Amino acid sequence: MTTSSLRHLNVTLLACSLGLAAQAGEWELGGSFAIGPESKASILDKGAYPTLPYTMVESKFDGPWTQGGISVGYEVIHRGNWGLWLQGQYSEGLVHPAFRHMGETHATGSLIAEEINGTAGYKSVLFGIGVTRRFRLGELGLNVGSRSHELTMEGQRQNKVNGVFTFDHYATSHSSRDMLVSLHFTLVQDQGRFKSFQKFAMGTGFGSALPAVNPGPNDWQMRSAYLARARPNQEFRITLGVRL
Repeated sequence: MTTSSLRHLNVTLLACSLGLAAQAGEWELGGSFAIGPESKASILDKGAYPTLPYTMVESKFDGPWTQGGISVGYEVIHRGNWGLWLQGQYSEGLVHPAFRHMGETHATGSLIAEEINGTAGYKSVLFGIGVTRRFRLGELGLNVGSRSHELTMEGQRQNKVNGVFTFDHYATSHSSRDMLVSLHFTLVQDQGRFKSFQKFAMGTGFGSALPAVNPGPNDWQMRSAYLARARPNQEFRITLGVRL
């Protein structure tokens, strides 16, 4: 075998070994349960009470959120004990917590007020990337992803204008986006043709401020800025699934 052939063979073997070392890894599919507190749901403001004119606002959410979700992941790079993952996740509130809003504005000889009693709903979609490090007892990982929040609220509204009551159905929604950073630990069991896993994650949202509210003559009525405070910011999530 010539020197040129040996050089070519060595280059080929090196390229193959590097390709195997950095080969893509596994797919994973899981179902999850999460719980997370609202960002800052309760608001109480009495304005200039008891001096006229004044405005009173009370907005209250009965949290925390419990969520069910489906997640999918793909290990795009696997090198030694390290892995780089692409992650996608859909979550939805398992219950519809109560949401109550009361607002009224008082002036000399005049009172305008509304009271809304309804329920809130929540959906979320996450796309992100993560890095994992495998140890003897399991995997430790860090994920960063873009997360959407979709909140809805609907219920019965009572309007009062100088002693005259009217009733109607009220609905509103609020959408926002932030970055979720989460740390997780995963236990993996080899089941022969596939692997099962249990993942425990703690996450916190960053990069999205709550809409400003100014309870007063312009903001005594319910609007989406009050609802936005009901969105979950932090979460603890347990995921059970399989890897192929």
